[in-house]
Amino acid sequence: MPKQTFFNLPEEKKQRLLQAGFDEFSRVPADEASISNIIKLAEIPRGSFYQYFEDKFDLHTYLLEQRTKYLQNLWVKLLRENDGDLFAALPVFFERFLDEIVDEHQVNFWKNTFSSFRSAALTRKKVIARQNKQPNLVHNRGDIFKKEINFDLLKIDFSDETFELLRRQIITMMMQSINQYFFSQKLGEDNPRQKALDQFDILIDWLGNGIRR
Repeated sequence: MPKQTFFNLPEEKKQRLLQAGFDEFSRVPADEASISNIIKLAEIPRGSFYQYFEDKFDLHTYLLEQRTKYLQNLWVKLLRENDGDLFAALPVFFERFLDEIVDEHQVNFWKNTFSSFRSAALTRKKVIARQNKQPNLVHNRGDIFKKEINFDLLKIDFSDETFELLRRQIITMMMQSINQYFFSQKLGEDNPRQKALDQFDILIDWLGNGIRR
């Protein structure tokens, strides 16, 4: 999270710094990003960056959290519209999530973010360490995912621990399908968006209905 000095900045300066970070993380993954480029774009002294953020990963994490707030609200909305049916809400949510990611103004930021998650062990360690320092943040994410689900529609009586396993499995399926989009796009295949949606539908069907006769 940003330091308090960041929140004390005038709104225009805050937005300029966030936009500079977004532009740099859209250019390259976080582990390759240059703080020098960020401060140049934001028009701030080099030393002042560390008054606002611990490091570039701290800024990247904050930008990512700001962009996922909309998705968290969308998730709750879709569950309510589907009377808490997890497997009815998931395909709709994933389609909206995918469209958010591949939007022309967002796609490079998200592509580089997922690239960091796949290949940068240092980044993952930093994210995990930062989350461990903020147990309420991790707990709240689980609560948001769980909120409004009608558990009467599910076969399993979930404990907090087993529900967390389910949540992580679903997120993994989403990441697999998003990676499918970028992979198909890189190969120049037709309609990579539909390929990603189809893959996610298959994975969710396997999870919801099983594959054993």
